[in-house]
Amino acid sequence: MSGGPDIRRPRGAARRTRTSPVRLVGGTLTVWLLLAVASVAWWPVHEDVGMVVAGVTALVVGSVVALLGAVSRLPAAVVALATVVGFAATGVPAAVPDEASGLLPTGRGLVDLFAGVALGWRQLLTITLPVGSYEALLVPYFATVLLAAVTGMTIATRASRPELAGLPALVVFVAGVVVGPTRLETSVTTGVVLVGVALVWALTVRHSRRAVAVASTTGGRVPVARAVVRPALVGTATIALAAVLATGLALAAPPSAGRTVARTDVVKPFDPRDHVSPLSGFRAYQQSEAVDRTQLTVTGLPAGALVRIATLDTYDGVVYRVGGPDGTTSSGSFERVPTSVDTRGVRGTEVRVGVTVSGYRGVWLPTVGDLESVRFTGPEAARQRTGFFYNRSTGTAALVDGVTEGTRYSLTAVLPDQPTEDELAGARPGTASVPAPRSVPDAVREAVRADADAGTPDGTRLLTALRALQRDGYVSHGVGDDRASRSGHGADRIQQLLTARPMVGDQEQYAVAAALMADEIGFPARVVLGFTPGGDAGTGPEAAEDGVTTFRGSDITARIEVDTAQWGWVVLDPNPVVREIPDESEETPRPVTRPETVVPPPPAEQQRQDQQTPPQADRETPPSQPTWLRVLLAVLPWAIGVLGLAALVLAPAAVIVTVKRLRRRRRRRAPDARTRVVGAWDEYRDALLDHGHEVPLTATRREVAASSPGSGGTGLAVEADAAVFGPVDVGDPVADRTWAEASAAIAALGAGQDRRARLRAATSLRSLRRQPVGGRSDRR
Repeated sequence: MSGGPDIRRPRGAARRTRTSPVRLVGGTLTVWLLLAVASVAWWPVHEDVGMVVAGVTALVVGSVVALLGAVSRLPAAVVALATVVGFAATGVPAAVPDEASGLLPTGRGLVDLFAGVALGWRQLLTITLPVGSYEALLVPYFATVLLAAVTGMTIATRASRPELAGLPALVVFVAGVVVGPTRLETSVTTGVVLVGVALVWALTVRHSRRAVAVASTTGGRVPVARAVVRPALVGTATIALAAVLATGLALAAPPSAGRTVARTDVVKPFDPRDHVSPLSGFRAYQQSEAVDRTQLTVTGLPAGALVRIATLDTYDGVVYRVGGPDGTTSSGSFERVPTSVDTRGVRGTEVRVGVTVSGYRGVWLPTVGDLESVRFTGPEAARQRTGFFYNRSTGTAALVDGVTEGTRYSLTAVLPDQPTEDELAGARPGTASVPAPRSVPDAVREAVRADADAGTPDGTRLLTALRALQRDGYVSHGVGDDRASRSGHGADRIQQLLTARPMVGDQEQYAVAAALMADEIGFPARVVLGFTPGGDAGTGPEAAEDGVTTFRGSDITARIEVDTAQWGWVVLDPNPVVREIPDESEETPRPVTRPETVVPPPPAEQQRQDQQTPPQADRETPPSQPTWLRVLLAVLPWAIGVLGLAALVLAPAAVIVTVKRLRRRRRRRAPDARTRVVGAWDEYRDALLDHGHEVPLTATRREVAASSPGSGGTGLAVEADAAVFGPVDVGDPVADRTWAEASAAIAALGAGQDRRARLRAATSLRSLRRQPVGGRSDRR
């Protein structure tokens, strides 16, 4: 046939159809909202305005790339290339601001930017939170949001299933939880809100697509209120109800312990158990080659302040060390400090000191008070800054590659306020968690009981025990002309120290003995190794000159810290002053004065060990919970959380199944037999829709039955037509027989299908949105 020009549509014309403005705007706003909610999970990681800048920049760049791709119908490869270009152009100013030149990237910044995509995740897991905009640690968040924005908006504006646009935001949320802190924060609430918004978006898009398809088939208008708004509101109400239920259950019974995230299982780059206890090398500072050698030079140090080398909290009967028995305690977790340590809760005096290392060696970095920030100077400053690790619970710092001669750094710290001796007499034990010492010698308990009665206040008992050490003890390092004195601080050495007359040892033994005695009284205690002007022999001649304090090997000392309910950790000095040691023949045993008591008659039978009254510390210890109860309390919050999440996920499906069952019951129990026969056909027709079969709106019952699988629908169509158009009334037996045939025909539709297909049919919404043709006239 000849005629007009060929107006056939070229291949691919359907793919080049322009996206509607409504879809562009709706998809963009939804993805923005989802990513904003998901970014809340990242806030505990950074807690800095730089994160907001990086997130907004990534969202804007990703939106521009995705919208250009949607409007211009660009291929996926071009969109991916544009994403990389946008990442490189804006990533340095947004995520690595220290390496940017204004709003332009630099070569060093680009290297850190692309390296941070691969290495930043590992660094986030080994650094203390929050990290702010330290180094390139904003890169993981920036890259994740940028990729999620491009992917989410592309799905929302171009994909055939735009309801999946919420998945990239869920990835952003999960990533923030994985690299986040161990405490719960707001993850439960944020997750519920995020899933709720994503489900509402999915329901709205799904109903809109079906309404448009129906309108294009019938040639009518899209019933927005009935086909889109009403289902969306119903779905929103259901999701909101499930969200409130899940959030309430999770907040009412939160997990009793910190959650397990990536940072709790990652292998730490610094493990204190890999290093020898610094207290074991105490007497090395007293040797002739080190005793007068300059170890540190410190500027700005207040008079009498202690320079801390390390805090040791774990005693196993052999050595006092750092990190707990298995490295899982808070004292064993060393992390990098990105910018500064939060010391807002510490009451004290802020100091700024500078440290220059001379003869001191070791992995432990000397610090002062509670550290706020540290800044290294010199040619190795960058390497040392990267290798610096800090433990907040003990105030101990470390350099992975070790402290060497010439190391220079400045510290900003807070020296906590200390109570007076009179105030300390009324101190009560604190609640700090310290590993229980093992293999404690019996002499420790005997010394505590001999120095004060059990009814004396704990603070007074502690002071009495320390005064006894200072009064009865003598200092000897066992070097040169000193009195013989064994080194070490194992259980046998402490037993010897407390039972020998005269009592001879040095700060290594006295500090350990004092810490064990404090623990026996009930105070959490730990040993502090460090430098102080003049050690424990008094202020040396070069202690402080023109604001410069020089520490030599003879200035090494060891003291203890005890946790109190009123002042927190308090530093105490249990060491005797250096004085002449008397001969053993001149030392007379110190009588122990005890109050007079009435001596009861001896028991007829020796009391068994299990009937004896436990010591004071054991009587004050609350009874431990049975194992089954601890397991139940640990599992119950997670079980409630899982049930709440299951309720959130299954609630829409349960509502759909319930509505269908109510509809079937109403049809089968209709008061009129004719209505029940028509209801049986309607039930079969709805089953066809839910199983994915096409049922034209204008087709008659017999046409529908002829195009349906199997032969069960033909009889139903005949019975329904006879009931509606026949001259005789329909009886109850006919209605019952028709419903039996309908049940058999519906069962045949699901025969041979797997469980997933049957579940999809049971929860399908197709039959709920379409009314059988002639339904109203048939009822009339």
